[in-house]
Amino acid sequence: MTVEWPDRRADVINGLDTLASTPPALHADQRDPRWPDLKNAIHWVVDDTWWDHQDPADYVGLILHDEDEAAALRAVVELVVRVSDRQGPSATDAMWFADPDWSEVRQRALFASRLMRDNDAR
Repeated sequence: MTVEWPDRRADVINGLDTLASTPPALHADQRDPRWPDLKNAIHWVVDDTWWDHQDPADYVGLILHDEDEAAALRAVVELVVRVSDRQGPSATDAMWFADPDWSEVRQRALFASRLMRDNDAR
């Protein structure tokens, strides 16, 4: 199955890769120096997709290949939103990376990214 929005899919995969990666050495202002950085990764996976308000399953055929991908993204977004609610809008990246759920965010993002890449390779 192909998707209608492959560029948006690529952004989601890039965002997942950033979320899954080892937190970087931070700038003096405690912000992520990479590109894509944490802020953009969260935008690509959560804000730009509206998956914090809509079920990712609604995007099968648009951004996602199937319900398995939707379930994986649902799990990532749920946890990112939980961390966001706990940390608040003015939290530094360092605070996000220190959150008790951050290691689980990384694991879920890695699983979702691998699943999406595997599906793309088929």
